[in-house]
Amino acid sequence: MDLLQTIFSNNKLVAEAVERTEPVLRRLSLKMAERLRSGGRIFCLGGGSPVPDGYGAGENFFALPADASVAADVGKNDIFVALDCGAPATLAPQMRAWRRRGMLTACITCESASSVASASEIAVTMTLETAGENHLLKVRTALQMALDALLTLALAQSGAASAGSSPEKVGGALEKAAASLMKELPALDRESALELIQRHGSVRKAAKAYRENVFGLRE
Repeated sequence: MDLLQTIFSNNKLVAEAVERTEPVLRRLSLKMAERLRSGGRIFCLGGGSPVPDGYGAGENFFALPADASVAADVGKNDIFVALDCGAPATLAPQMRAWRRRGMLTACITCESASSVASASEIAVTMTLETAGENHLLKVRTALQMALDALLTLALAQSGAASAGSSPEKVGGALEKAAASLMKELPALDRESALELIQRHGSVRKAAKAYRENVFGLRE
């Protein structure tokens, strides 16, 4: 296998590992969206690599190193997401403390036994081979890919705009998608269509979920 084929193979393994976490990512994104709509902020801690650009929802998003000191004036709607890639174990007690205070805490990790994940309300655990070349790179890529998917979905469901996307553009895209869904499923009203789009992220997935839930049809 040449180098290019190795890269493609590794990327496929990472993508498959992230895809297997889809149910928990969806559940977490819904909880995050609810907090964001109530004025919550996202604190993303650690990871060893930059948080993806374009997700700073105004003043509601903060990317911090794992050992950062977070302001004491955090509120009950705030969200703490730890990227467990060399995150210090000392972060676990802090996650438990935020959780006791009612904040939403989550950990994205590739470690089967992670103290930070155990201390969090929701753990997104990806399974990758534990040995082999470029393992750390694959882990970091998986963490970033999962975080990217999580933030994209949570912000879309909350109605928040990412950097570079005006609220008008976001709202217009949702309305257009809802109109397409209503055309495919004439029984839906506008509010139901918007809710399905925000929950499932696309017309195809929303239509599939609706048919499964209402008619028991599975594609």
